[in-house]
Amino acid sequence: MKQLQKLLITCALVALVASCAPTMQPPLKALDSGSAASAGGKYVPKIDNFQVILDSSLTMANSFPTARDIVSRINQGIPSDLNYTAGLRSVGHSSSQSKNPTDLLYGMAAYNKAAFHDGLAKIKYVGGSTPMATALQAAGSDLKSASGTSALILVTDGLHMYDAPAAAKSIKSMLGDNLCIYTISVGKTTNQKMLKQLADAGQCGFATTDAALADNASMATFINNVFLSKATPKPAPKPVPVAAPLDSDGDGVIDGKDKCPNTPKGAPVDKVGCPLDSDGDGVFDYLDQCPGTPKGVSVDAKGCPTKLTLHIKFGNDSHAVGDQYLGEIAKAAQCINEYPGNKVLVFGHTDSRGADAYNQMLSERRAAAVVKALVDKFNIPASRLASSGFGETRPIADNGTKEGRFDNRRVEVACGATK
Repeated sequence: MKQLQKLLITCALVALVASCAPTMQPPLKALDSGSAASAGGKYVPKIDNFQVILDSSLTMANSFPTARDIVSRINQGIPSDLNYTAGLRSVGHSSSQSKNPTDLLYGMAAYNKAAFHDGLAKIKYVGGSTPMATALQAAGSDLKSASGTSALILVTDGLHMYDAPAAAKSIKSMLGDNLCIYTISVGKTTNQKMLKQLADAGQCGFATTDAALADNASMATFINNVFLSKATPKPAPKPVPVAAPLDSDGDGVIDGKDKCPNTPKGAPVDKVGCPLDSDGDGVFDYLDQCPGTPKGVSVDAKGCPTKLTLHIKFGNDSHAVGDQYLGEIAKAAQCINEYPGNKVLVFGHTDSRGADAYNQMLSERRAAAVVKALVDKFNIPASRLASSGFGETRPIADNGTKEGRFDNRRVEVACGATK
């Protein structure tokens, strides 16, 4: 007779669930990113992983906003500067939400407060049955794939889940000491006995209620108990030896760590005591007379780009390259092709006549004219070439003579040439 009564009750419940329309939920409040909690070095993770199972079944229709808010507050209160692997799973939702008895809405993944919140916002409809045993088994598989200790948090009213305790004991047997189970009852009509059974199955968790977590202080205590352990105080610093370690070459790196002993005094060094080469041209900074050389440019022993000077007779106030100078351009093209890995810099120069600003512009035009000739006449890829001008600032001859001024009106190609 009792079996028949149970069967009739079950059938009635199924019919009720099937006949009820899904309950659509209001939008979830935005995450308050400006008030994220911080461990501040006072706490360390008590667990490695956690998963929240949120009941969205028919019996939770009226209390689901409260349940969702509890999960949101837990997410808000977990310190953002601690690392966990996290998951969020729903169970019992309406078929309008999903045809599955349980869905993993977030994770298992590295805990991200905003992504967890987005997963919570995915629940739009409630109103199904409560296959909590199925959700527990799925959560057990999720947590088994994650290494370390885990907390499983159930937010539910505890109704219509008679096979859940057996499932909880099953996953506890599978995960052993690596699993604790916590339950939070929500709503006016709840099965407290069922929720205590589920928490007791974890052997190291506890059962609580939505009312017990209503204020911020109580929620903070819950988060501390589930997620946090106090950090071990840092040991006092060891006494500094009276005798300072030797630094024979005086470069600031003690001999025991110095991989480049006998560095010249005053030479900048790295953390292992070797001279710096900031521009990566193979010449240490303390020897480099041309710091900041672009990467890939061939340099000489002083760290300066090795240049080929082109003997192009630029007219006064002119940047034109006549065809009679194609032989000079050809020398540059040959040099460039002999060093195929180098980025090539083309420098323009003027004599001292004229205004400084104008001479600067004229030198840039002369360099650009040579670049154009290299590209147009000798098929040098433009991507390998860069031009700049120095105006009258780098003379190589006396600007007081006609011959000197001619020599100063020049273009240099840093192609890797050695003379």
